[in-house]
Amino acid sequence: MINLMIRFLPFILVPVLIIAGLGFWRFTVSKQNTDSLPEASSTVQDAGPVEVPKILPQATVEDRVKSLEDTMAKIVPQVNSLKPSGTLTSSTGALDSRITSLESAVTDLKTRIAALEKTAPAPATSSQSIIYIPIGSTSGPWTNSNWELLNEYEISLNPDNYPGYSNMNLEVNYRMVDPTGTGSIRLYNVTDASVVSSQLDTSATSFKLYTTNTFKLASGQKTYKLQIKSTNDRQIYIQSARIKVSF
Repeated sequence: MINLMIRFLPFILVPVLIIAGLGFWRFTVSKQNTDSLPEASSTVQDAGPVEVPKILPQATVEDRVKSLEDTMAKIVPQVNSLKPSGTLTSSTGALDSRITSLESAVTDLKTRIAALEKTAPAPATSSQSIIYIPIGSTSGPWTNSNWELLNEYEISLNPDNYPGYSNMNLEVNYRMVDPTGTGSIRLYNVTDASVVSSQLDTSATSFKLYTTNTFKLASGQKTYKLQIKSTNDRQIYIQSARIKVSF
């Protein structure tokens, strides 16, 4: 409040000084006019008081002070509204605290994720229900009326690496070019020279996934290939082949 009064002090002093100066000027002019009149001219003296020009401010000093006080009364609330309130300061502090907590939680999660990514995957166990072992994909066509081994679909496999499995199936996605022929596919044990799976047959010209009956592989590491044949020398296209292991 004191600072504001000091700021407005010049606005009060300036009008006061102006009024005082004008009063002094009027007094001087009146005195000069009085001295310049002839002593014998009593008519002028009887003519009435000398009229003072209306050059003084219309408002009095009291009015100006009151106006300044009214202005101050309007300014002070506006200045106070610009100051941060205690509630806002408290809310800001709480928000900063929550942001810090969230940043700490995110850092902790990143650390845990990094640790999990470095952990080696667990080996296959009997708790798994099904896994798939790819043999090959996309090749052909073949045309052979006798059983032909496909080097493109070859795999080395040891069933001992899948302890607890119950059975396996051969799954092949393939089609014929001409429906007048029949295409047949089976899994062959090259190491022991023996047929492993049941035979798949189709005359369809659209790709479809076919599944053999269940089987089990002989123990130990062995090499397996697909064997195919077609009737009437019709072409066979294979899109993919895999072994389904069930537990």
